[in-house]
Amino acid sequence: MQKEFNKQLNIHLNQWVQNSQSIGGSLPGQPFFSVDVNSDITVNLNLLSDAYRFKHIVTEPGNYCQMFLSVLEPYLAQFLIQFGIREYEFTFCFLIHGATFKDYMLTAA
Repeated sequence: MQKEFNKQLNIHLNQWVQNSQSIGGSLPGQPFFSVDVNSDITVNLNLLSDAYRFKHIVTEPGNYCQMFLSVLEPYLAQFLIQFGIREYEFTFCFLIHGATFKDYMLTAA
């Protein structure tokens, strides 16, 4: 079950990026998200264009990561509902000039 959950989560998140108008156009075609065997999610912000990173992330990466999670939340909730999960704690690792880790508890209504 966990392996299928991770596989589907990876597909779901990368599909979200492809559909995103503000982020999708900045990526060079590599996976933006990767989900490991523990369901930890790596977000590679280094794949974004230099212009996007300098405009939106570099000055306040912590705020950007928090804003990013709040935008992603409804999409993650939708995924959890599809799997019949009411609550889940995600661990995100944001890569940009090193790594920033954030635990994110999500309750799907």
